[in-house]
Amino acid sequence: MSNSRTNSRNKRSVTRRRSRPGGRKRRRNRNNQRSNFSFGKFLLLMVITIIVVVAARNDFNVQNTIDDFRSFNIFDLFIEDTGPTVTFSGDFYVKADYLALLYPEGRDVVYLDVITIQGSDWEYERLDIGGHDHLDRTLPIIAFLSERNLGTSVDRGRQTHDPTGWNQNQFEVDGSQVWVKNRGHLIAYTFTFNFNAYGQFVYGYSGSEDDPANLFTQTAHSNQNIMTRYEGQIRSILADGGEVVFKAAPIFRDDELMARGIWLQAVSTCDELLLSVFIFNEQPGVIIDHATGENWLYE
Repeated sequence: MSNSRTNSRNKRSVTRRRSRPGGRKRRRNRNNQRSNFSFGKFLLLMVITIIVVVAARNDFNVQNTIDDFRSFNIFDLFIEDTGPTVTFSGDFYVKADYLALLYPEGRDVVYLDVITIQGSDWEYERLDIGGHDHLDRTLPIIAFLSERNLGTSVDRGRQTHDPTGWNQNQFEVDGSQVWVKNRGHLIAYTFTFNFNAYGQFVYGYSGSEDDPANLFTQTAHSNQNIMTRYEGQIRSILADGGEVVFKAAPIFRDDELMARGIWLQAVSTCDELLLSVFIFNEQPGVIIDHATGENWLYE
């Protein structure tokens, strides 16, 4: 009887001893499951947090980059129409994108320490017209000019084509009536005589008058008061028998329909002229929405 009880106790003891490892294993599995579940929630939370932070930083960095660029290149460096110049890197379109971010802050022009044209690349008079982009905005134009391309405005007609951003208004500014907009020529009418429709030099053709590919919406101030200064320099060299490579590019920001300005470049083959200037497309006393071209009197 005693041996039987002892054996029975021993069996139960063995059974209990054998069952303990299995119990610990099940508990470990449950703990591991809880741990894995918690770790999964933690990972998911971290991923969501990273996405939110990156998106916020991208928005911040884009605006910060624009603000930094704007303040560095224009606010502090330029004094009226003279002073330090801006140097850009990258191809023509990279430079144009940078220019589109500039703000005038009371200045009419910015001089640029960069030229994308060379006189040595040309031999004969020629006019290359860029046409229009997918938004019907005027593209850059480039020409090799000589005295033979000069003409006068005596027989010049009236322009009727409406470029993108054409919303005309007349306001009284400082006691004078001002029409805000002009149909500005990328290359002056008086520089384009003796070019046929393909831009080839042929005697007998009048200037580019109402060609949509040579017109963009320009403010009266930018066109009549500022751009004419530089056209006068070019005209003087051509009249003296010199040759000039000329490039004009309206600069648009993103999908805006009215240019923020026009980038003029001119190089004479006689080394008398080396010009690279960005003219802001603004009108004193008037607020302009360059996205649409609409404008209001500043009050």
